[in-house]
Amino acid sequence: MDYMSYLYQHLDLLMYLRYHPKWYKILYYEPAYFKDFLKEAQTSLKIRPTDKLENFKNRFQLLYSLSSLIS
Repeated sequence: MDYMSYLYQHLDLLMYLRYHPKWYKILYYEPAYFKDFLKEAQTSLKIRPTDKLENFKNRFQLLYSLSSLIS
């Protein structure tokens, strides 16, 4: 897997890489650590599926509370 092309398709991960330059060195010498990079970046950026579900739940609760205030 060419991880640089993957990063240029997912710009949020590329920006994470730019703000955490230790991963440049790790990925340059050991590209096998790309899965570890993805795991750390997704956890930090909160773009995992569980984070998206939690965000949706929070928005739904906000809309529900706003509708109960209006009624």
